[in-house]
Amino acid sequence: MTACHMTRLLNMAASGIPQWNDRAETLHRRLEGLREADRDDPLLLKASATLQSLKDTCSKDTQNCNRLPCLRLYSQAILDITYYEENRLVDEEFANDDSLQKVRELIQIITEPETLFEESNASKQHFHLDMDVEECLHWRRGALLYMYCHTIGERENWNLSDQRTFHQCLKDGVYYLLKMLKTRSPIQLNNEVSFQDINTATLLAKGIFSDVHVLALMYCGEMCFWALSYCSDIPPGSDSETHNKILNFKEVGEKVLDTYVSVCEGPLNGHGWSTENAKKILEFLRMR
Repeated sequence: MTACHMTRLLNMAASGIPQWNDRAETLHRRLEGLREADRDDPLLLKASATLQSLKDTCSKDTQNCNRLPCLRLYSQAILDITYYEENRLVDEEFANDDSLQKVRELIQIITEPETLFEESNASKQHFHLDMDVEECLHWRRGALLYMYCHTIGERENWNLSDQRTFHQCLKDGVYYLLKMLKTRSPIQLNNEVSFQDINTATLLAKGIFSDVHVLALMYCGEMCFWALSYCSDIPPGSDSETHNKILNFKEVGEKVLDTYVSVCEGPLNGHGWSTENAKKILEFLRMR
């Protein structure tokens, strides 16, 4: 998807007219470019079917084609297509010179359903972003930036050639992971809510709804550690404040890793989650 295509799509969103067929066609062109090299990949086949469903839904219900089914199908197609591209970048270990550009492009594409949702609220249309989809959008952006930073850091033995860009990637990655972890509200345990399994109750009360939530805690803590360890020359607030908030890596890192250790040594004890690295990072953070 070129910058021109993306600008055109965002302009459509700003006008309050999603024009789903045009969006589906833009995604279809990207999909076909990928399928030239991998015709039978299951993710791409699934995305193709989803895009066809989007076109069929709009053709059958032109008056209500701005509503939930179209946004859900469009979001799913984006998630499938970009997941295929993410896997390819990870398999290639972000080796090409344009890998960071591709990471940024994928993040921009994955952000579009969220942008549509925000625009729909402004124009008082009846859009809703499914909680599962919203959570996945945040996770995928945060995890992609985590994998990029981990791979580049290891390759350069953490002697980073571009500290400022690396620092910004870490900030953005932590931001998305925190949004993912806050998408669902923790279950408030009281006399009206009962659980037969106390471990499940404890996890839900801490806002842990899946293994991915546990992994997000550790990813987030590691990224905070990398920022403080290898980007110490970058003062707070000096780089682009994409999300209009200065991030306290020490505070965030301690909070997420405290939660990680407590759930892994508590309700998830014996389920294969190691806390050794988390405890080492916590010791480092508390000494700063």
